[in-house]
Amino acid sequence: MKIILLFAIILFSTQSFSQDLLQSRADSLVSVAESQLGVPYVWATSSPNKSFDCSGFTSYVYGSFDITDCRSSKGYGSLGDKVNLKEARKGDCILFAGTTPGSKTIGHIGIVIQNDNEGLKFIHCSSSKKHFGVVVTDYYSSGYPKRFLEVRRLF
Repeated sequence: MKIILLFAIILFSTQSFSQDLLQSRADSLVSVAESQLGVPYVWATSSPNKSFDCSGFTSYVYGSFDITDCRSSKGYGSLGDKVNLKEARKGDCILFAGTTPGSKTIGHIGIVIQNDNEGLKFIHCSSSKKHFGVVVTDYYSSGYPKRFLEVRRLF
């Protein structure tokens, strides 16, 4: 009985430590992403504090943590594990179709920064005239749900 109890304590402690480590990494990742708020959109760029396109931005952020340096929004569709939108967590990559109506091809990406009872928010580098550059978007009050494709967990 003592061995089972000891095993349970070790298992719980390991899981708790692992969750804390994941949360800390996600917090750090979001901090790096938020440090680029307001940086303008320029197609085919990945220049911190100067300009990004959407995949340049995610490449910079995820690359800062040696997660991936993928420079193609389409490329993110094969990375990590697919997760349900309701299970998305801070640090996950959120994938959208491009702006062509009816398209199911990945054309835009962002990083989930919040998914709780206050809603889902993501940070991304947008080319839209309404919200240009690196911005935070409230998923459910935007036009993005109609373009949503999937969420990928990269770490």
